[in-house]
Amino acid sequence: RDQVRALSGTEASIRARQRRKRIERVFGHLKRNLNLRSLKLRGLNGAAEEFTMAAAAYNLQLLANRAAPA
Repeated sequence: RDQVRALSGTEASIRARQRRKRIERVFGHLKRNLNLRSLKLRGLNGAAEEFTMAAAAYNLQLLANRAAPA
């Protein structure tokens, strides 16, 4: 525990925490806004394709929001 507490305040630890937070935010968006709670396609290939399409839709939304004049 002492080692973990000692490492928890380091810069690398803070960056890793921020990175995890950003990734979890994407998964939350996919689940809530794009209804990716359950996969509709069957099999590993179908699941991979469906997730890839959802991730592409998310990325297109990001691009559209960044390109739109504020």
